[in-house]
Amino acid sequence: MKYFALILLSLGLLAGCSGTPSTPPSYEENKKMMIDALQSEDGKKAIQKLLEDPKFKELLVIDSEQVKKSVEKTMLSKEAEDFWKEIYQDPKFTETMAKSMMKQQEELMKSLMKDPTYLKDLESFFGSADMKKELEKILKSTDMRKEMEKVVEETIKSPLLQTKWQKLIEEAGSQSGGGSSSGGGGSSKDKQGDSAK
Repeated sequence: MKYFALILLSLGLLAGCSGTPSTPPSYEENKKMMIDALQSEDGKKAIQKLLEDPKFKELLVIDSEQVKKSVEKTMLSKEAEDFWKEIYQDPKFTETMAKSMMKQQEELMKSLMKDPTYLKDLESFFGSADMKKELEKILKSTDMRKEMEKVVEETIKSPLLQTKWQKLIEEAGSQSGGGSSSGGGGSSKDKQGDSAK
Protein backbone atom coordinates (compact mmCIF):
# COMPACT_ATOMS: atom_id res chain seq x y z
CA MET A 1 0.00 0.00 0.00
CA LYS A 2 2.95 2.34 0.55
CA TYR A 3 3.76 2.08 -3.18
CA PHE A 4 0.22 3.07 -4.02
CA ALA A 5 0.54 6.09 -1.72
CA LEU A 6 3.79 7.10 -3.46
CA ILE A 7 2.01 6.96 -6.82
CA LEU A 8 -0.81 9.12 -5.53
CA LEU A 9 1.74 11.58 -4.16
CA SER A 10 3.48 11.66 -7.54
CA LEU A 11 0.18 12.39 -9.25
CA GLY A 12 -0.44 15.17 -6.75
CA LEU A 13 2.97 16.69 -7.39
CA LEU A 14 2.43 16.51 -11.13
CA ALA A 15 -0.91 18.21 -10.74
CA GLY A 16 0.73 20.87 -8.57
CA CYS A 17 3.45 21.51 -11.11
CA SER A 18 0.95 22.47 -13.81
CA GLY A 19 1.07 26.11 -12.71
CA THR A 20 3.89 28.21 -11.20
CA PRO A 21 2.42 30.07 -8.22
CA SER A 22 4.63 32.51 -6.31
CA THR A 23 3.84 30.83 -2.96
CA PRO A 24 3.73 27.03 -2.35
CA PRO A 25 0.20 25.56 -2.21
CA SER A 26 -1.33 24.77 1.18
CA TYR A 27 -2.32 21.27 2.36
CA GLU A 28 -5.96 21.81 1.41
CA GLU A 29 -4.97 23.06 -2.05
CA ASN A 30 -2.69 20.03 -2.57
CA LYS A 31 -5.48 17.74 -1.40
CA LYS A 32 -7.99 19.33 -3.78
CA MET A 33 -5.55 19.12 -6.72
CA MET A 34 -4.82 15.47 -5.93
CA ILE A 35 -8.53 14.57 -5.78
CA ASP A 36 -9.15 16.44 -9.04
CA ALA A 37 -6.25 14.60 -10.68
CA LEU A 38 -7.53 11.19 -9.49
CA GLN A 39 -11.08 11.91 -10.60
CA SER A 40 -10.01 12.98 -14.06
CA GLU A 41 -10.10 10.44 -16.93
CA ASP A 42 -6.30 10.50 -17.23
CA GLY A 43 -5.93 9.82 -13.50
CA LYS A 44 -8.35 6.87 -13.62
CA LYS A 45 -6.60 5.40 -16.65
CA ALA A 46 -3.20 5.77 -14.99
CA ILE A 47 -4.37 3.96 -11.82
CA GLN A 48 -6.08 1.21 -13.87
CA LYS A 49 -2.94 0.70 -15.94
CA LEU A 50 -0.83 0.61 -12.80
CA LEU A 51 -3.06 -2.01 -11.15
CA GLU A 52 -2.84 -4.20 -14.25
CA ASP A 53 0.98 -4.05 -14.21
CA PRO A 54 2.37 -7.49 -13.10
CA LYS A 55 5.36 -5.91 -11.33
CA PHE A 56 3.08 -3.68 -9.26
CA LYS A 57 0.92 -6.70 -8.39
CA GLU A 58 4.04 -8.51 -7.17
CA LEU A 59 4.88 -5.55 -4.95
CA LEU A 60 1.37 -5.65 -3.47
CA VAL A 61 1.69 -9.40 -2.80
CA ILE A 62 5.04 -8.83 -1.07
CA ASP A 63 3.46 -6.11 1.03
CA SER A 64 0.52 -8.31 2.00
CA GLU A 65 2.95 -11.06 3.05
CA GLN A 66 4.82 -8.55 5.19
CA VAL A 67 1.55 -7.44 6.78
CA LYS A 68 0.66 -11.08 7.47
CA LYS A 69 4.02 -11.72 9.13
CA SER A 70 3.77 -8.58 11.26
CA VAL A 71 0.24 -9.53 12.39
CA GLU A 72 1.37 -13.07 13.27
CA LYS A 73 4.33 -11.68 15.17
CA THR A 74 2.06 -9.29 17.09
CA MET A 75 -0.52 -11.98 17.88
CA LEU A 76 2.13 -14.40 19.15
CA SER A 77 3.94 -11.81 21.25
CA LYS A 78 4.00 -11.83 25.08
CA GLU A 79 1.95 -8.62 25.16
CA ALA A 80 -0.78 -10.20 23.04
CA GLU A 81 -0.81 -13.28 25.28
CA ASP A 82 -1.22 -11.11 28.38
CA PHE A 83 -3.95 -9.11 26.65
CA TRP A 84 -5.98 -12.23 25.75
CA LYS A 85 -5.55 -13.67 29.24
CA GLU A 86 -6.82 -10.44 30.76
CA ILE A 87 -9.76 -10.05 28.37
CA TYR A 88 -10.89 -13.66 28.88
CA GLN A 89 -11.17 -12.97 32.61
CA ASP A 90 -13.98 -10.50 31.87
CA PRO A 91 -17.31 -12.38 32.33
CA LYS A 92 -19.15 -10.16 29.83
CA PHE A 93 -16.58 -10.84 27.11
CA THR A 94 -16.58 -14.61 27.71
CA GLU A 95 -20.39 -14.63 27.69
CA THR A 96 -20.48 -12.73 24.38
CA MET A 97 -17.87 -15.07 22.90
CA ALA A 98 -19.77 -18.14 24.07
CA LYS A 99 -23.06 -16.82 22.62
CA SER A 100 -21.43 -15.97 19.30
CA MET A 101 -19.90 -19.46 19.03
CA MET A 102 -22.96 -21.38 20.30
CA LYS A 103 -24.42 -22.06 16.86
CA GLN A 104 -21.09 -23.28 15.47
CA GLN A 105 -20.57 -25.52 18.52
CA GLU A 106 -24.05 -27.02 18.11
CA GLU A 107 -23.42 -27.71 14.43
CA LEU A 108 -20.02 -29.22 15.26
CA MET A 109 -21.50 -31.49 17.93
CA LYS A 110 -24.31 -32.61 15.59
CA SER A 111 -21.83 -33.47 12.85
CA LEU A 112 -19.56 -35.28 15.34
CA MET A 113 -22.47 -37.33 16.72
CA LYS A 114 -23.10 -38.58 13.18
CA ASP A 115 -19.43 -39.46 12.69
CA PRO A 116 -18.86 -43.21 13.37
CA THR A 117 -15.13 -42.75 14.00
CA TYR A 118 -15.76 -40.08 16.66
CA LEU A 119 -18.45 -42.19 18.36
CA LYS A 120 -16.15 -45.22 18.40
CA ASP A 121 -13.33 -43.16 19.94
CA LEU A 122 -15.77 -41.73 22.51
CA GLU A 123 -17.00 -45.21 23.41
CA SER A 124 -13.48 -46.57 23.80
CA PHE A 125 -12.51 -43.53 25.91
CA PHE A 126 -15.42 -43.91 28.36
CA GLY A 127 -15.11 -47.70 28.26
CA SER A 128 -11.48 -47.71 29.37
CA ALA A 129 -10.66 -49.08 32.84
CA ASP A 130 -9.05 -45.82 34.04
CA MET A 131 -12.07 -43.77 32.96
CA LYS A 132 -14.48 -46.17 34.66
CA LYS A 133 -12.51 -45.87 37.91
CA GLU A 134 -12.57 -42.06 37.67
CA LEU A 135 -16.33 -42.00 37.00
CA GLU A 136 -16.97 -44.40 39.89
CA LYS A 137 -14.87 -42.21 42.18
CA ILE A 138 -16.79 -39.08 41.08
CA LEU A 139 -20.21 -40.74 41.51
CA LYS A 140 -19.31 -41.94 45.02
CA SER A 141 -17.92 -38.56 46.12
CA THR A 142 -19.75 -36.46 48.74
CA ASP A 143 -20.11 -33.47 46.42
CA MET A 144 -21.68 -35.62 43.72
CA ARG A 145 -24.14 -37.16 46.17
CA LYS A 146 -25.13 -33.70 47.38
CA GLU A 147 -25.69 -32.56 43.82
CA MET A 148 -27.77 -35.65 43.05
CA GLU A 149 -29.85 -35.11 46.22
CA LYS A 150 -30.40 -31.49 45.17
CA VAL A 151 -31.52 -32.56 41.67
CA VAL A 152 -33.90 -35.19 43.11
CA GLU A 153 -35.33 -32.66 45.58
CA GLU A 154 -35.87 -30.09 42.82
CA THR A 155 -37.48 -32.77 40.64
CA ILE A 156 -39.85 -33.79 43.43
CA LYS A 157 -40.84 -30.17 44.04
CA SER A 158 -41.49 -29.56 40.35
CA PRO A 159 -45.19 -28.59 39.86
CA LEU A 160 -45.38 -30.54 36.58
CA LEU A 161 -44.28 -33.78 38.22
CA GLN A 162 -46.43 -33.25 41.32
CA THR A 163 -49.63 -33.38 39.25
CA LYS A 164 -48.44 -36.54 37.47
CA TRP A 165 -47.54 -38.23 40.76
CA GLN A 166 -50.88 -37.25 42.30
CA LYS A 167 -52.68 -38.86 39.36
CA LEU A 168 -50.56 -42.04 39.68
CA ILE A 169 -51.26 -42.25 43.45
CA GLU A 170 -54.99 -41.84 42.85
CA GLU A 171 -54.95 -44.55 40.19
CA ALA A 172 -52.96 -46.88 42.46
CA GLY A 173 -55.38 -46.20 45.34
CA SER A 174 -58.47 -46.94 43.24
CA GLN A 175 -56.93 -50.19 41.94
CA SER A 176 -56.03 -51.41 45.46
CA GLY A 177 -59.49 -50.41 46.77
CA GLY A 178 -61.24 -52.37 44.02
CA GLY A 179 -59.13 -55.45 44.72
CA SER A 180 -59.89 -55.42 48.47
CA SER A 181 -63.65 -55.03 47.97
CA SER A 182 -63.75 -58.00 45.59
CA GLY A 183 -61.71 -60.03 48.03
CA GLY A 184 -64.01 -59.01 50.88
CA GLY A 185 -67.06 -60.06 48.86
CA GLY A 186 -65.61 -63.50 48.34
CA SER A 187 -64.96 -64.00 52.03
CA SER A 188 -68.57 -63.03 52.99
CA LYS A 189 -69.97 -65.62 50.56
CA ASP A 190 -67.78 -68.25 52.18
CA LYS A 191 -69.13 -67.23 55.58
CA GLN A 192 -72.74 -67.55 54.36
CA GLY A 193 -71.97 -70.98 52.97
CA ASP A 194 -70.51 -72.03 56.30
CA SER A 195 -73.54 -70.82 58.26
CA ALA A 196 -75.90 -72.70 55.90
CA LYS A 197 -74.01 -75.86 56.63
